[in-house]
Amino acid sequence: MELDPKVYEKVTEYSETGEKLFYDGRFSEALKEYHKALDLIPEPKTRWEASVWLIAAIGDCHFWLKEFDAALECFRQLMVDYEEYGNPFTRLRYGECLYETGNEQLAKEHLLAACSMEGEELFEECDRKYLDIIRDLL
Repeated sequence: MELDPKVYEKVTEYSETGEKLFYDGRFSEALKEYHKALDLIPEPKTRWEASVWLIAAIGDCHFWLKEFDAALECFRQLMVDYEEYGNPFTRLRYGECLYETGNEQLAKEHLLAACSMEGEELFEECDRKYLDIIRDLL
């Protein structure tokens, strides 16, 4: 299904503003824009593809703000409710968040899965510790 064109236009507008703010390192402000966009998505949100990238963007903002519990919830939602197991970025961030919240064993599983999908290049912009914890499993 596709969003109503007027809704899609507003979602896109908020998302683009959020993306600009994100790349400027203004994560808190970007979060507000992404939430405005997500709030426009009709229920059930799981029916709409736009929800996936908005939740990922929200989770990414929380990650960079070091709000790991909030980020973890976003990426858990993507894994469970949206079945994004085949998305390397989702698996990477989920694994990073699991690690940061103390679940190292489950973190390793997701980081290893992300690495096997995309290779070590996926970790290039990440803290090396995430690749290091799975290095012996590669």
